[in-house]
Amino acid sequence: MKLEKNINTVDYWDMRFGTGDWAEKGGFTQTRLFAEAQLPFLRIPSDFNGSICDFGCGAGDAFPVYHRAWPQAKLMGIDFSAAAIRLCAERSGHVAEFACGDISAVPEVDIVICSNVLEHLDDDSGVVGQLLKKCKTLYVIVPFEEQPLSSEHIRAYGKDSFSIFVPERKVVFLARGWSSFGWRLYWDIYLKNMARLLLGRQLYRQRKQILFEFSGQQSR
Repeated sequence: MKLEKNINTVDYWDMRFGTGDWAEKGGFTQTRLFAEAQLPFLRIPSDFNGSICDFGCGAGDAFPVYHRAWPQAKLMGIDFSAAAIRLCAERSGHVAEFACGDISAVPEVDIVICSNVLEHLDDDSGVVGQLLKKCKTLYVIVPFEEQPLSSEHIRAYGKDSFSIFVPERKVVFLARGWSSFGWRLYWDIYLKNMARLLLGRQLYRQRKQILFEFSGQQSR
């Protein structure tokens, strides 16, 4: 499933990051919660001292999480929004390096993490192919079987996505920042579903993420 119109332009994301819209809608917290949920599934030892690049890093709120998990690693972030990179430098410049650019700005590194990015991009497979040329290990995390799609997302992903690249591992998991937990689980899912069932509408599900792990060409 793919939407015809893609609103994810540089101008659109510069607006979201530059005007405070991202912060007002909880973007900082969401990114941190995503990173915390992904950590158990990233097979990176705590004493790792190589290089890790977060491609599509947004405002950089995953980096304090990464720095705590891998304090000896060289961390860097790439995003095509200059407004996002300015926030990265202000908020996390003491633990990582940042650069504004597209896939061509990604250097050769040990590990690339691409979290909640590809669902925004027209050529997601092309981006995966390019990232695999630049690293030893690539982690891709996207929404799992998203329905309905967010207005910013242009396609849904399942377990067979990216099969052309032969992922070494796939993990489906619940993630705070994306799905509902605690009292919100009852309000956002259970109670609303009772009303939707009576109205004959599609039921809401607790939303999940899927992680794909690939061996990059730099490891061959």
